[in-house]
Amino acid sequence: MKKEFRKKVISERKKQNPDIINSNSELIFQNLLKLDEIKKAKTIMAYLDFNNEVKTDTIINYLLSKKQKVVVPISIVDERKLLLSELKDIENEVCVGTYGIREPKSEFIRQVDAKDIDIVIVPAVAYDTNGYRLGYGGGYYDRFLESLRDDCITIGIAFEIQIFDEVPKEDHDAQLDYIITEKRIIKI
Repeated sequence: MKKEFRKKVISERKKQNPDIINSNSELIFQNLLKLDEIKKAKTIMAYLDFNNEVKTDTIINYLLSKKQKVVVPISIVDERKLLLSELKDIENEVCVGTYGIREPKSEFIRQVDAKDIDIVIVPAVAYDTNGYRLGYGGGYYDRFLESLRDDCITIGIAFEIQIFDEVPKEDHDAQLDYIITEKRIIKI
């Protein structure tokens, strides 16, 4: 059931017009800035978008301009876990890595401990209005979210077409604190 659901949502997301993706990503960024938590956070983890996900470069560049520490994930395939690295310059420090996802070049890996992160902007295929996510199936984020501090805020960003009343979930799936789309901010 998860597999078919995931496939269907990814297919819908891929059909989106690039201009719509860009304009909706900008609206999501504007909604994200409405959260006081974003302004107060010292260290924020964000993903580097790929495959028609919500664009994150604007978010990352904004955070860097505000002198906030930005952390991005690197997939460690053999261990099925995320390595966290500080990113200081998205234009010059990034290359295409595992799964075709952008990540820091090896010479720019600056490892960060999960306990140092104040906010995580979480990617997913789909979310539900109760704060649960359906990921890509590797379990990377499920395991990672368990390692965060209790007061770390988790935020899913997605296009409205990725939001459902319910997504397939399991007992170990983490519930996020916010879901932000181009149309709304859902506080869980």
